[in-house]
Amino acid sequence: MKTKLLLLLSLFVLQSNAQQCWDKISSGAYHTIAISNDGTLWAWGYNNSGQLGDGTYVSKSVPTKIGTDSDWVSVGAGYYHSFAIKSNGTLWGWGSNGYRQIGLPGTANYLTPQQVGTATNWLQVSGGERSSLGVKTDGTLWTMGDDGWGQMGNGFGGNHNSPTQVGTEMDWTQIDAGRYHCIALKTNGKIYVWGYNGNGQLSDGGFSATMNTPTLVTTTGTSNFVKVEAGVNSSLAIKDDNSLWISGLVGPTNTTFFQQFAYPTTWSNVSAGTNHVIGVKSDGTLWAWGVNDYGQISQPSFNSVNTPYQVTGTNFSTQISANLLSSLVLKNDGFLYGFGQNHVGQLGDGSSIGKNSITAIPCPSAVLLTESFDEFNKATLYPNPVSNQLNISTTSEIQKVVIYDITGKQVKYQEGNITSVDVEDLKSGFYLLEVTINDKKEVSKFIKQ
Repeated sequence: MKTKLLLLLSLFVLQSNAQQCWDKISSGAYHTIAISNDGTLWAWGYNNSGQLGDGTYVSKSVPTKIGTDSDWVSVGAGYYHSFAIKSNGTLWGWGSNGYRQIGLPGTANYLTPQQVGTATNWLQVSGGERSSLGVKTDGTLWTMGDDGWGQMGNGFGGNHNSPTQVGTEMDWTQIDAGRYHCIALKTNGKIYVWGYNGNGQLSDGGFSATMNTPTLVTTTGTSNFVKVEAGVNSSLAIKDDNSLWISGLVGPTNTTFFQQFAYPTTWSNVSAGTNHVIGVKSDGTLWAWGVNDYGQISQPSFNSVNTPYQVTGTNFSTQISANLLSSLVLKNDGFLYGFGQNHVGQLGDGSSIGKNSITAIPCPSAVLLTESFDEFNKATLYPNPVSNQLNISTTSEIQKVVIYDITGKQVKYQEGNITSVDVEDLKSGFYLLEVTINDKKEVSKFIKQ
């Protein structure tokens, strides 16, 4: 009876979590910050400057919990630094601070989240490589960090060592930071840009070196926008008619004015990396285009494409995030998928192997519940997600293995000292594996790709 209750409880937990695993994601150069459905903060990937916030410089290839607080509501990753906002409106930053890009004292790295200032009305923050910008709930615009390309928006007035208001306007609604440039949106649907323009990302018709104050984009048709996005070398925006507009370098092509994307359709969100773009349409389909040398557009042949290519799957949410050379996307059920470069674990799948097709990323904690199963006997499943052969590693002899689908139906049963299970015939999805060792049972979950 105890085992049955344990299994039913495990299934209940899994089914409940199946509705939500992740809530928010934001990628930097090679790392990702995320908020789980329970409001806790997680991070994975490259950690050379402490940008994961776990108190170390050790990179992580699986989602790692940061602290114990469960009141996080927004995240914004810079190149090698990170931000998160709590439900009380306070801003927290960590990672590289060499240019004061997280707005904290000194220039040393911060290895754990630290509160930035005392304001309690932060709405959104975004980080570039050496600078950051944010908007507050009162509609004011703020910047911090390096002003080398005019990113502070203060007319080359110098670096901002702490969050500093730009101008006096109170009608800013949304912002985003590229590597060295910024883009922002006002309540009237107009776009403003500033910073570096070496690839035409500021939409002034050329490649002028900089704009050092927020400058209105006046290209024909550039009004009524509802969403802006900064890639490494590009600027993107979505209008209220769901059309997509682009300026700068996307793939092999430069545009020096905001131009409507040649494939007008109903776009819900887009995110751009170094030279690739991922986008979600209003029907929940996922599309990608641009350079594909690391599989960052999920084109298995590694071919680059200049027109949108539909990525396998449906029901994708607007929570998508491209880092330099890879992509992470959430589905509406809260589960995470990734593809592209993975040399420092930036996909979070537990490996450092790149993926040239969309790959499921396990939710935190592969083990849901266990029945007083000691560490000596604990079983480890790998690879997870799995395609064909699921391996089971333990220091003691296995008596039997049972696999259940998410409805609780038994789909496989094996007895004896088993070290692997063939799951090639299982459909894609989540499963529970019950291992019996020394008459004790452990229930773990795995993903079948």
